[in-house]
Amino acid sequence: MAPASSGITERLAAFVLNMDYGRIPGETVRRAKASLLDWIGSAYAGKGSATDRILYRLVAEWRGKRIATLVGLKPSASPLDAALFNGAVSAVMEIDDVHEEAGIHPGIGVIPAALAVAEQTRATGKDLIVSIIAGYDIAVRLARAAGESHYHFWHSTGTCNTFGAAAAAGKLLLLDLQELTMALGLAGTQASGLWESLNAGAAMAKHLHSGKAASSGILSAFLAGEGFKGSRTIIEGEKGFLASSSKANGQDRIRLTEDLGKPFLITRNFFKRYACCRTCFEGMEGVKDIFQKHQLRPADIETITATLIPRRVWMVGNHHPKDIYEAKFSLPFGMALVAVHGDGGLEQYNEKNLRDPVVLDLMGKIKLVSDPGVIPKTSVEVSCKDRSSFVAEPSSQSLDLEEVKEKFMKTLSARLREEQIQEILSTVERLEEMEEITELTRLLKQKPMPSPAISG
Repeated sequence: MAPASSGITERLAAFVLNMDYGRIPGETVRRAKASLLDWIGSAYAGKGSATDRILYRLVAEWRGKRIATLVGLKPSASPLDAALFNGAVSAVMEIDDVHEEAGIHPGIGVIPAALAVAEQTRATGKDLIVSIIAGYDIAVRLARAAGESHYHFWHSTGTCNTFGAAAAAGKLLLLDLQELTMALGLAGTQASGLWESLNAGAAMAKHLHSGKAASSGILSAFLAGEGFKGSRTIIEGEKGFLASSSKANGQDRIRLTEDLGKPFLITRNFFKRYACCRTCFEGMEGVKDIFQKHQLRPADIETITATLIPRRVWMVGNHHPKDIYEAKFSLPFGMALVAVHGDGGLEQYNEKNLRDPVVLDLMGKIKLVSDPGVIPKTSVEVSCKDRSSFVAEPSSQSLDLEEVKEKFMKTLSARLREEQIQEILSTVERLEEMEEITELTRLLKQKPMPSPAISG
């Protein structure tokens, strides 16, 4: 008998192939629609950015079958180009969902791929829902198995989302088991995205990771559907994805195909309340709680110390962000921002606050400590000039589904008219009733008003 960790790629393909809307729990469907809604908000939030402008200039010049929607634009593009564009733009403002177990942002890789292929195949709303759920599951399972050793160098939102995008696209293209396996094989050999893209002013390159994952996943599925061959052991093979980019052990490999659909992993994704890296949330929550509870002012503060596990310090330890994109990966800025301005949403993450002398002064009083044994993940201590001190061990909770709707309306309030926002919202809410998803995608072509939250 073959070991339980062999045949992983093919078993995951079979899982995707056998997924059926009628066997998916209602709560999972609601979660998928909330994820779609949250992604739409993320995509519109990135409109007007340099990423938006540069990529649109490119996709507008490229030839191709112009059938897929570019969010916030009247022209259409080929499915590959639309996925690249929408995947990158929706990553810009750091308000997209993230999976707590795996540290991957599945929405910005999977949904652009699913949406583009759904337009080409004239899919129903139910088809789109199932493809999103399938893509999330595959992406999260890969990222979870690859683990910390992969994440140290590789951005799983770029690497593992390529598999998820291929799964979503392959499901919509009605690939058979052989073809789906080949699609995953082709996805694995294209999976990429390095964390060096977060250093030395390179944050825009990080936006490319999700866009390329979406586009490469679609390419993989299209090629497989035409008979193009990929490795059927790309995940588990001796020179495959896990062996080459992680220290995944036997149990990690076994877990890849355990409890498939029990539950579907989209039900465990985390919806953000702040417009920054998820790693910043606990530190920001701790400072916000202490300042509000004890009615502190920035002038009262001697020092603020945040203790984190080492990987988190590397990711968000920038004390001198040069622009608002770098600021989204600066815990000192995020903590100072909520202390001075009371929140850390899109409205607060702007260039004016990045230059605010009160914020900058408080940032200089913040110290980050790396501790591999810290529990919980972050602790915060605020020491005041009067020698009083306060400690918090904060936790940050995902938005619930009603709060996702509120976030969506707030995000788009400066970008679309109220009636446009409500029309998108109501259309997503009845997605499973649609015979063709063009009823939704035509709404996503609405051009947004310029937003003050965008700079650069």
